[in-house]
Parts: sequence; structure tokens; C-alpha cells
Amino acid sequence: MTSAARPRGVPLSDRYEDLGRIARGGMGDVRRVHDHIMQRTLAMKILPWEMLDSPRDRARFLNEARMTAALQHPGVIPVHDCGELPDGRVWFTMKEVRGRTLRQVLEDLHGPSNAALQITARASPLDPRAPRAPRAPSESAPPPQPNGPSAPALRRVVDLFLRACEAVAYAHSVGIVHRDLKPDNIMIGEFGEVLVLDWGLAKRVGDGHSDHPAPPSAEQPAAITSRDGQPRDGQLTMLAPMCQDDAGDDYAQLTLPGEIMGTLAYMPPEQARGELRRICAATDVYALGAVLYELLAGRPPFTGSSAAIWAALLSGPPPPLEEVTSAPPSLELSAVCARALSREPHDRFPTAGALAAEIRSWLDGAHRRERALTIVAEAQAETPRIAALRARAETLRAEARTLLGQLRPYDPSSAKATGWRAEDEAERLESEASVAELAWLQTLRAALNEAPDLPEAHEVLADHYHLRLLAAEEARDARAAAGYEALLRLHDRGRHASVLAGDGALTLLTDAAGAEVTAHRYVERDRILTPEPAHALGRTPLRAASLPRGSYLLCIRAPGREEVRYPVLIGRGEHWDGTRPGDTAPHPVHLPRTGDIEADSVYVPAGWFVSGGDPEAGESLPRRRLWVDALIVQRHPVTNAQYLDFLNDLLARGAESEALAACPRAPMGRVSHGEDALAYERDADGRFHLPAHASPAERRWPVAFVDWRSATRYARWMAERTGKPWRLLGELEWEKAARGVDGRCMPWGDHMEPTWACIIGSHEGVAGRAPVDEYPIDASPYGVRGVTGNVRDWCANVWRHEGPVVEGGVVLPDVAALGDTDLRAVRGGAWMSPPPLCRLAGRFATPPGDRYGGIGFRLARSLVGA
Repeated sequence: MTSAARPRGVPLSDRYEDLGRIARGGMGDVRRVHDHIMQRTLAMKILPWEMLDSPRDRARFLNEARMTAALQHPGVIPVHDCGELPDGRVWFTMKEVRGRTLRQVLEDLHGPSNAALQITARASPLDPRAPRAPRAPSESAPPPQPNGPSAPALRRVVDLFLRACEAVAYAHSVGIVHRDLKPDNIMIGEFGEVLVLDWGLAKRVGDGHSDHPAPPSAEQPAAITSRDGQPRDGQLTMLAPMCQDDAGDDYAQLTLPGEIMGTLAYMPPEQARGELRRICAATDVYALGAVLYELLAGRPPFTGSSAAIWAALLSGPPPPLEEVTSAPPSLELSAVCARALSREPHDRFPTAGALAAEIRSWLDGAHRRERALTIVAEAQAETPRIAALRARAETLRAEARTLLGQLRPYDPSSAKATGWRAEDEAERLESEASVAELAWLQTLRAALNEAPDLPEAHEVLADHYHLRLLAAEEARDARAAAGYEALLRLHDRGRHASVLAGDGALTLLTDAAGAEVTAHRYVERDRILTPEPAHALGRTPLRAASLPRGSYLLCIRAPGREEVRYPVLIGRGEHWDGTRPGDTAPHPVHLPRTGDIEADSVYVPAGWFVSGGDPEAGESLPRRRLWVDALIVQRHPVTNAQYLDFLNDLLARGAESEALAACPRAPMGRVSHGEDALAYERDADGRFHLPAHASPAERRWPVAFVDWRSATRYARWMAERTGKPWRLLGELEWEKAARGVDGRCMPWGDHMEPTWACIIGSHEGVAGRAPVDEYPIDASPYGVRGVTGNVRDWCANVWRHEGPVVEGGVVLPDVAALGDTDLRAVRGGAWMSPPPLCRLAGRFATPPGDRYGGIGFRLARSLVGA
């Protein structure tokens, strides 16, 4: 720029050339100057004309220059030179800083959107071209964010605040207190540097930051005025009394007879009261706490007129942050802020350095949390892929079940190849999902290595282990369930408390109100699930009665009614209410009248039960919770004695051919179509009886070597004879009657013991059938006997690979036609079977015309409307 083009300015020394005014304030005229020696542009602050004749103002001005120059710290603007103009005004030069004040940054932080928070700017706040003027504490703040500042934006601004604290901490370390800290006096340079400005009110206090202030003074200020003598909110001059403690302080001599400048909204009580002898590093800590308060809340601790601020400041602490913020603030930062704003100096952080250490600790944690959240997000991004792999695998398994279920066992392998390929692909996808899940878990654990208390990671892991716990309990895998429960307890932060407590609830209604209900919890003793001594639940109706998690046998008694055994399974946090699918209210339990149940039968009330789900049982169906309507089931399989009565009754009716067709064949082995020798002998009158060599106990053996059609004819005969709708059980009805409702693998529990049922290994000697009243442990929760051993039972339905007909969770009647040649379902264990083939979820299929020494049957009848 040529001399002719330079702006007209203030006459300066030969070294500096005036380039024009930057700003003008109460304590000086700030001009941009060019340093000819160092070839740089600086800011020069010049004593105002109106202070030229005031020795005190001159001394204060020079004190500001010296105080600022003494602070050799990156957070303080460096002072380069000082001198006196020919007209007598003193000046000092300093680095010119362009940027934004923290005030402007805070307004953006709490503005309508902080997604693109602007920290730096090219314009200087001291420049008239600056975008905004500083806002007084009484002015309205911009509309706050509905949910508060975003976490990244908040961390960026807290980091700026930390660097301001570090600059003030340096001042405290050399015994200097700022006394006018506020957002307007903290600048963020255009390259992100943070500078603490305006050290004009700075005061040197002793040797440094280790001294605590004296006890409070009762002295009160004489007046409150603005710098120009007019009232103005926030910017106040305090007329203070003489304090002997400051007599030796050169700068105190400048303030004792005059003014203590400061901003009331950020001023601690002792400074506001003019207690100069109590000024110390904790004074600045309070002001920094007020800045932090505004950073978190979007407003200073106290707002309103000067009088209102004054009254509030002296009457008590500011409102808690949670009362003035639109979103809950950080608990750690709130605690730091509250301590910094303590009314008594000795309750605050002793120095800005101590405050900075707390802020730094929070930021370190916040940065670790941010990294951890990024890791959690990376892990969660994999969740849909894992779910898709498992969903596809399940679809393929279902397709394979359908394809293979349509085939007969003796169909060629080429017909089964498509189903096998679907099974193989499902297994491959499941393996891929398992490997991906392991990587997913490792990623989440890596997030916890960054931030051990990260709620988001713990929440995801808790949800994962909750599902695994439920699956393990459904599979009756006690070891896995215990491990998953421990992991759930490790990661749960309260959301799964009810699940971990294990309590559930029971709603029970009966068709005879006022029935007495006692609960027996099943407890495993010597590997048998044994109902423990009862405790009374009260009388029906029971509504949401609390019960700890577990399997129970409820005994229901009412005058004039049969005692009803009603098993229930109370899952974690579950409510057993007995509501039938499609209904909106609990289904009342029918209590049969005394005498309505035959002596050799048991009652299976309507309700839910757990079907399938036993991977060790052959052809087990998937685990499902199904509803079965009420049944009366024969306690034992049909015996030889009962079957002989049937055959001989047919003879008496003249149906000899039918009796011969129904007579058991071949005492050993399998007879395909019943053409071999009869298993029973006939007397001279043609009546059937056991062979002469048979023992009397064989009359109580279950009948065997009868085909499905003969069993069905027996059921029809029994129905005609009694007038009751006896029939064969559907296989899912059989499963509920045998297992109860809790998914146990054997009627007594989950541990196989050969001596508890008539199966291979149950006794020495030749294996064979036993009387139906032996092996009392082989009894279901309802009292159905001989379901694990002795003979299997023919079921009413056609065998299907996918299982019998279920609609909306309700097991429907499914009786095969008498002439149908499709395979029939067979359930239970048998005397010639090893233990693995005697699990209650196992399923067998047999042609309806075949006869086996290990297959018999029992009958049941439905209770319509029960």
C-alpha cells in the first residue's frame, strides 16, 4: 500500500504506523498498527483521552499491560511493547487476534441447530464487522435445542472451555486472579486457539494458588453503578470499603478508593459484596463455573435485571441444571459445575487447574465413550446380516421338512436329495451366522474396553444374553442357562430386573367359584421333579397372584367336585392366565363333579403346554406352546384282561370274524397283516383267554400285537358300552397328558433312569412287558402311567413329518379314517427300547395294519365345553 493510500490515523512513533481503528472501549482505543521493524501487523491499545488526567486510570492501564505481559502462556494474548505518545497517552501493543467469542459459540451451541457448529471465524469480535455484538446476561437467549446440544458439539465446546481453564490456571500459578471471566472475555481464534482476554481487572494475590481466603466479611457495598455511571444489566462497578488486607498490594491501592469492575452474572458472592480481602483463585473458579453453567444450560446462573441478579446472587445458589435445561445434562459435568459455583470459596475447586483436571477427566471419558459408541455402531451394523442369515437358514429348514415330510422312508435317496441340499445349506448359513455373532460379541467387548461403563454396549449385550437365557431354559439346559444368567446380571443396568428376579404371576378362574388352590413347586430331588410341600394361594378367582419362576402343580379343591391337578409353568416375568387363543379373557378351569371321572382315568384340564423341543428325541417337533382342550385319559394302557372282555363281547354278539381279526397275533416278532397264530387261546365255548402257561400277572400286562384298526374298534366298542365318546388320543394330546406343561423330557424330569420305567436295562433277565401298575415313577403330573416304558400307544392321527394339525396355537381333532393306509403316529417308550428311544417328545410312525410287541394303546374322551 502506498503512503498516499494509507488511512489517516493517530500520530505514532517512527516504528508504528496507524492502519485504523479496530474498536473503542471504556478502557482504551484499540487500533491496528504496522510494526516497521518486525514487519508485522499488531493491535495497539491506547489510553482514552478522558483518562489522560487520571493518575489512577493511567496506573490501571499500565497494570493491565504488565499483568498481561507477565502471563507467558498460549492462552493469553502476548504483549510486545509499551510506551507513551507525544500527547501523553500511554499505549501497549499486542498480537491482533481474529475469531469469535465464546459467547457467540454458546449461542450457536444452544441455537436451533448445532449440527454444523461454527467454532472459528475470520472476523474479529473486536472488529466492527463482527457478526454479533456481545449479549448481556439479561437479554433473551436464542431458542434452545429441544433435546439439548448434540454430544459431539458439546464435547467440542467443553474442550474450548478446558483450554480457557488452563490459561487461567497458569495465571493462578503465578499468583494472578482475572476477576472478570465471562464468555465475552474468552476468544476462539480463527485457527482454533483459545485466548482469555481483558486482564484489566487482574489482581496479584500472594504467592500463588495455595492460600485459601479469609472468613466472610459482613461489609456490604455502598452502591451499584455501571462503568459510565448509568445502570446497565450485568456490567457493574462495585464501590468497596477499605480493606486492610490489601494495604500492601500496589494494585489494591488503585481499587480501594475507587471501583472494582466485574460482570455481576458471573461474579461470586464475595466479589459482589466487595470483600476484596477474600479475592483469590477460587474467585475465578466461580466465574468459570458460571461460564460452564451457561455452556450446559444455554443461560447464565442468574438472569434478569441487575437488581434481580443481585438479589438472587446473595440469596442462594443458582437453580440446579436439571431444572433449567431441556435435556438432562451430564451428571459428571453437573457435579463439577455445582462445586465450582459453591457459595463459599473454600468449598470450590481451589484453582482453575483443579477445575481443569476435572474437565479433562470428563473429556477423556467422553472421547473414550465416543470411540466406544462408534464401535457399538459398527457391531450393530452387522445385526441385520446375522438375523438375515438365521432367517434364511430357518426358511430352508422348513422347506426341507416339507420336502422330506412328503416322502415315505423307503422312497429312493434321489427323491430326498433336494431336501438334503436345503438342510446342508441351512447348516452352512447357521454356521456363518454363528461365526458372525462371535465377531459381533468381540466387537462389543472391544467397546467396553474403551468405556467399561458404556450403557449402550451393556444394553445390547444384556438383550442378547436375555434371549440366550430364555432359549437355554426352554431347552432345559441348566448349565447354559446358569452361564447366560450370570452374563445377563453382569451387563444388565436395570431393564431386565424383573427377568432376573424371576417372579411371574398367575391368574386362575374356575367354573365353581371359591375353589381352594394350593401350589406345590416342583423341585428336583435325586433327579426326580418332586412337588414340594404346599402353600395356599387362596380361593378362586385368583388374579395376577405373584409366583416365583418355576414349574408348579396346583391342586384345586371345591365341595362336590373332583380334586383337579393343574400344572402351570411360570416363566421369567411371565403371566400365566389360561387364556385360550382367540379369546380375550382367561378360560375358567372346569372342575368335574364328584364321580364324573372314572376310577381308572385322570383329568387333563384345558390349557397350554410346551410341545416338542427335545433335540435328543427322535423326530421331535420344534418347541411350541400349544393349547389342548380338556380331556379324560385312561390312567393305564388297555390291559389283556380288558381286551379279552372286548373280544369275548364280540363273540357273544355273534361277531366272531371281527373278534378273530382283532385278536392279537404272534407273541414274539412282527406280523404284517395278522395272518399268523393267535396270541390268545380259546376254550371249548370259543371264548378267548390267556395261554395256559401265562401267569396271573399277565392279565394286568398292557395288550400288544394289535394293529391300529383293532385299537380303533376297541375305542368304538367302549364308547357304545359306556355311552361316552372314548377314542384314541391325538399325538399332541398324548404328549400333554404324558409330559405335563413344562416341557420335561420324561414324566419325572429330565434325567433318564432305566429302573424307573419298563425299558431295556430296567431289570435283570429276559425283557418283557410288566403289569401296568408297576413302575410308579413312570407317571405324568396328571397321573397317566406307563408313558416312558412297557408299550407305546397308537395315536388317532396320520403321521406327518411336520406334525399334526394345529390352528392358531390350538390342537385340533385329527382322526384318521379307518380304511386309510397312511402311516399312523405312535408315541411313548417300550419294554424292548433303549433309553434314547423312550423320550416323551419322540415320534414314531407305523403302518396301521402292523402289529408290534411294543405297541398297545389307551383311550381318552373330550370334555366338550370344559
